[in-house]
Amino acid sequence: MHMHVLESIKPRGRRVGPESIELPTGYRIEAIVTDLNYPTSVAWDADGNLLIAESTFVDGHAAPTEIRVLRREPDGALTTVIGGLDQPINDIAVNQGLLYLSLRGRIVVAEGERAHELISGLPSWGLHQNGAIAFGLDGRMYFGQGTVSNAGVVGPWELQQLRRAGEPLGHDLPGDEVVLTGERYEVSDPATGQVRATGAFAPWGQVLPAGTRLPGPRPGRAASGAIMSANRDGSDLRVWAWGFRDPFGLACDDQHLYVVDRGAMPLPPRPIAAAPDVLWAARKGGWHGWPDLVAGAPLQRPGAGHGFLLANHGELLGGRAEPPAPHLTFGVQVGASKLDLCRHPAFGFAGQAFVAEFGPLPDPRGAWPAPPGGHRVVRADLRGRTVSDFAVNRSRLPASLTGNTGGLERPIAAKFGPDGGLYIVDLGVVEFREDVGAWVATEATGIVWKVTRTAAFS
Repeated sequence: MHMHVLESIKPRGRRVGPESIELPTGYRIEAIVTDLNYPTSVAWDADGNLLIAESTFVDGHAAPTEIRVLRREPDGALTTVIGGLDQPINDIAVNQGLLYLSLRGRIVVAEGERAHELISGLPSWGLHQNGAIAFGLDGRMYFGQGTVSNAGVVGPWELQQLRRAGEPLGHDLPGDEVVLTGERYEVSDPATGQVRATGAFAPWGQVLPAGTRLPGPRPGRAASGAIMSANRDGSDLRVWAWGFRDPFGLACDDQHLYVVDRGAMPLPPRPIAAAPDVLWAARKGGWHGWPDLVAGAPLQRPGAGHGFLLANHGELLGGRAEPPAPHLTFGVQVGASKLDLCRHPAFGFAGQAFVAEFGPLPDPRGAWPAPPGGHRVVRADLRGRTVSDFAVNRSRLPASLTGNTGGLERPIAAKFGPDGGLYIVDLGVVEFREDVGAWVATEATGIVWKVTRTAAFS
């Protein structure tokens, strides 16, 4: 979705109330950095100093603030590492002493106070962007690349964002060779009301005929809904796996690359209801179902506008009899975001994943209601394949909806620091404002929380 800028939104202030947050017995939470502008991620430099990305809010309105990376000095002061960036920061990561940034449309590395571009031209001007960065034991860099469209066909929302970005002919790009069914949808241009037939993997107003075979991306180019892999210097860019919708969060161990994939929404022209956010143990070279499968289940329902877009499922599945299934399922529209694996036995839950849930942004016009869930950090037992609350407001609502009680608002990342603590990046207050007619994020309300273990389990 597109970022809109408000000239000013007067900060209301935000109470810090860790007592409003429920944790398992033996853990405590504290706010270690407050008054941040739309923080999205954290990392640590070679000296163990906390780095914080201040970005903006891309799904609605935000007051203009500097997009930058801050360093928390040993005395608690904040200094700018790199600033004046012109695109939202979706993630930061440090590898071999270098600071990497996932900015919308590109991957860069910080060289002093400047950004050196490693990868550009990513298809990030529709509904989704490139997301988290992870480094594997093989020394390569991995990052998620979201889709241009909600469900494989450019609709009114996507067309609007693409036009604003100067990319009116933008569309999804397959991660492997695909054969199209020729499925077509009547899509209205929100600017003019003009209606044109539109098909999969094509710009608005174009339909590729049934049987059209599209190749995968050219060498060095990205695909939509894919995990991309490259050398640390950005060379040898290739598709590692694809068939995701919005692979926003990544984490890897010595055996698996885990991917948080956000489920589709009931948006025209191919609305999908009740699609959950999921966690994949991604399969190298594999197709994971988008745009024809939802959480591993076929989407096709005759007469419901959900015909298959791809005709070569068998080829894409590589001869596998069963379609891929997610490793874990979260709630519907909980906004599952960035995650980390616990590698600190003293913290407890070693090897399990901790996932930030941003919470839903329901259609304020009532086209779809706000589902329960989100506004929390959950613990995913990867062996038992269960999901449990770990840090959640006692009210089960964002703090701003319960009298500014001071708890969590919009967790967007969970990451373990070198000290073994779990750091939760909370973007801040995001609420629907009737006077603006859109979702609005309030500056200076972002927080980095830290969870530590204080006692052994009873």
